[in-house]
Amino acid sequence: MTSGTGVRAGTGRTEPAEGLEAVLRGITAVLLAGLIMIVQVTIVNRLPLPGGGAPDLVLLGVVMFALARGPVAGAATGFAAGLATDLLPPSAHVMGQYALVFCLLGYTVGRAAERAPGAPAVTVIVAVMLAPLLTAGVGGLLGDPRADWRSLLALWPSLVMYNLAMAALVFWVVSRFSGRRRRREAVPTGAYPVRRHV
Repeated sequence: MTSGTGVRAGTGRTEPAEGLEAVLRGITAVLLAGLIMIVQVTIVNRLPLPGGGAPDLVLLGVVMFALARGPVAGAATGFAAGLATDLLPPSAHVMGQYALVFCLLGYTVGRAAERAPGAPAVTVIVAVMLAPLLTAGVGGLLGDPRADWRSLLALWPSLVMYNLAMAALVFWVVSRFSGRRRRREAVPTGAYPVRRHV
């Protein structure tokens, strides 16, 4: 039986279009991540902001993408973004530090969003607060001599403040370009005529 559009019901004719859409979403996500890293390295890191800290757009992008796409996509995106951060100059830290931290954060944030879908704001706040501490902890475990807790604790309030200030904007950008869709209830349109009793 065919519908009014000439497509057989249950044949899955829309699969090629959905596959193309998924590929385009992936390409868009990669380009967006690259743009975020370039802006982070060339502009944000050089801003003379009060408190000595600066927002971490890469961290926020990973957190928001994990909220929008789940733990597996969040972990994969976190690892890729962290590895790129490790490779981009100036890389004055142990190689693999950010790849590990962002991978863990991406998976944890995505998992928390699945278990408590009504509390994304709390998830973002906790991730933003713990990320600098986790980065310094991993650096200390990997033997990074620059992992100084005193300087980190002095910078930590400004880092958290700037990241929270940018979180709303990054959430909008990542949600817009990551293919997040609101769930819509399937409402039959013309398949079953509604009979009205007179």
